Amino acid sequence: MYSTNPFRGGKTLFNLRAEKLYREACENFYFKNYEKALELLTETTAIDKQHTKALLLTGDIMLLQEGKEKEALAAYDKAILSNPTSTQAYGSKAYVLDILGRYDEAFENCEKAFEYSNKKDNDQLSSLYDQKISLLCSLKKYDEAGKVLSEAMNVLNEDNANYLKSCYLQKINIKKKAKKNETQPNLKLVF
Repeated sequence: MYSTNPFRGGKTLFNLRAEKLYREACENFYFKNYEKALELLTETTAIDKQHTKALLLTGDIMLLQEGKEKEALAAYDKAILSNPTSTQAYGSKAYVLDILGRYDEAFENCEKAFEYSNKKDNDQLSSLYDQKISLLCSLKKYDEAGKVLSEAMNVLNEDNANYLKSCYLQKINIKKKAKKNETQPNLKLVF
């Protein structure tokens, strides 16, 4: 049975059965009963193909299983189709693409996650900045990574900013210096 909102002309909000199954799947996920959780999520999405949270959790469970990265990616793609502004779906997809070594695509999805993020959620922003800086380092774009780190330092609360600084500042600076040294010619002094 679908619940409706009388103030929106009876527009469907969610299916109560699908919601119950999803919550049960969450409980099974919490207790690491992934097989049962996946069964319940399959039932959930059979009832409501656009159940973004169920699709995201499906992707998360697939990601926990060795060799199931492509299945996780497919679940996140479905979540994006069901909710094209889902920060979590784009961020999760970027994470899987990063694992698969598809850094350019991962970066594009990370940028989409930023676009739809809640700018007031400091923990979410911290995670997105972490992902973005990491991807830029993987792409060997250390100057840009430094700029993003600087931006994060100005936007995030002190704890989150200091965490990112401790993770990346030295790495970025070392790589930038190494890159600068590579571009300078080796000059030999001849007497």
